[in-house]
Amino acid sequence: MPNKTLRKRAAISLILLFASIMMPVSAAIVHITHETPSSHTWLHIHVVVAVIFTVAGIFHVAYNLRTLKHYLSGKK
Repeated sequence: MPNKTLRKRAAISLILLFASIMMPVSAAIVHITHETPSSHTWLHIHVVVAVIFTVAGIFHVAYNLRTLKHYLSGKK
């Protein structure tokens, strides 16, 4: 059973990594291509990636809640 949890945690971490790279890239492209037809496409990509980032972040916190509680408690 721990292998499935580990795979889920790894997948969520990779999704977060991908989204955290894509969000500033897509924002920069939207800024550069301001008021062109392609800027609307990139704006939609940016919004979708932001939603994916938010959902993956929630899952990341949920899968790592025990570790986060341990860090916040200050126990060694």
